Amino acid sequence: MAVCTVCGNPTTNKCGKCSNAWYCRTECQRSDWKNHKKVCNYPFEIKESEGKGLGIFATRDLQVGDLVVREDPILHFKCGGQALLKSSQLFKEAYEKLERSKKNKITALAGPDPDAILCKLAMDFSLDSSSENEEWRQALRIYYRNSIAVDKAVDESSALYINISRINHSCSPNVQWSYMEDKRTRKEVRVIRNIRKGEELLADYITDRESFLLASQRKEILKIGWNFDCCCSLCSIDHVENDALRQGIQILHDVIPFFGRRQDVEGAANAALQKCQLLEKCEDLKSDLPMAYLELYETLIMLDMHKRFFKIDDALIERVADSREEYREKAYEQCKKEKLVSEKLMYNTKITRLARMGGSNKLIL
Repeated sequence: MAVCTVCGNPTTNKCGKCSNAWYCRTECQRSDWKNHKKVCNYPFEIKESEGKGLGIFATRDLQVGDLVVREDPILHFKCGGQALLKSSQLFKEAYEKLERSKKNKITALAGPDPDAILCKLAMDFSLDSSSENEEWRQALRIYYRNSIAVDKAVDESSALYINISRINHSCSPNVQWSYMEDKRTRKEVRVIRNIRKGEELLADYITDRESFLLASQRKEILKIGWNFDCCCSLCSIDHVENDALRQGIQILHDVIPFFGRRQDVEGAANAALQKCQLLEKCEDLKSDLPMAYLELYETLIMLDMHKRFFKIDDALIERVADSREEYREKAYEQCKKEKLVSEKLMYNTKITRLARMGGSNKLIL
């Protein structure tokens, strides 16, 4: 049974408008309205997801770029969840300063499977197993499972978000989260593939943009990190074809810098072009396309610069000469459509650098 968002008493009563908050009485609902009204109008509801516990489902049709939720963390630390397990006193002090309603929201989230993970955590990080009933220890394990990196490019900071933590995983996601430009700890979730009313919102928990992992590799990472067997649409069907695409993309991704180090711009351009063509066939990797297009755009700029000094295949030059700006424009349009701050900033940083090499200086504002 759910518990009241404010006082923690068991209840079956939800917010009548959004169904995303539980209250045992009118007084509790009124006292929480100042906080709840910030998320009450968002286009989702939290309900049971078969085999996954609770999940987030669209309450209306959503288009690419639509905002799902914008949220500040309920807890934030300058280190990751694993480091907190080693320095549990730091977490205890922060958790015990929270008001009761916030503690209730944290403990309502899913924690690690006690049979599979709890004993290992206690053994590896010296958590006192005999004191497992202490609330803050339960909350620490919940944080370990549900926290999200704030911005890996900057530091190891992590944070816990009450609504975003409800989003379940899929290797073929339809939403993606991003930090905000004015406040890195604030996250927003936006749609990256059109979603129908009633469809579950799913994000990719594996955020390594440099690795195009095969199904078996993804399953292993998810089992170790989150202790579940991935049964998403991509992993539950025959994934041989998808694995072959990913393997081809990974090979091309790795050889592009190899060609660059050898000053083989022609080889780099050919590999970057093939990588984009394969990514276009892989719907679940669509979010990787903008940076791949810009990578190709960069190699074409370099190709144009090198043709004055080196013999370059005339057929290649003719094939790509008129398409250079097309690939940059594709990256621009997708980033602009998806409205993800992190993608916009990566695009603008890359374009600013390429503009000094003779490329376009068209930024996303």
